[in-house]
Amino acid sequence: MSDTTDDRDPEELLEQSKEQKRHRSQPQQDTESEEPSLEEYIADIYEELDAGEVPTNLTMRDQNLAALIRGLDEANQLDAVGADVREYLDRDGVDSESRGSVLGLLVRAGLAEVRPDLIEAGEAGYETYTERQETQF
Repeated sequence: MSDTTDDRDPEELLEQSKEQKRHRSQPQQDTESEEPSLEEYIADIYEELDAGEVPTNLTMRDQNLAALIRGLDEANQLDAVGADVREYLDRDGVDSESRGSVLGLLVRAGLAEVRPDLIEAGEAGYETYTERQETQF
């Protein structure tokens, strides 16, 4: 009796094919579960910020936004924009806004509007970070 593929029972070949697919899919699932979540990455960054290993400032280049924000500042309208964004985000007000604080508020407002899941991930990451701090001696 020959053991070539042509001589095998088609049902047996189909069963073997199903088994092979299952074996290949298992390692991929393990790889996915080993990847840290966004919240875990964020918690790690908070620790690096505390250790002074990463800067707290962000840099961006945008000529039009630079002109708008500086123009608002020089026209003494930056505080009003900051107050509007704080109200939108339901945050406490301040007496005076810096360009950096207004930009931070505007980024948060944009994320809250476009990707609220990222704001939630940031909050969860911060909670994970604070829980890690509480459990350390």
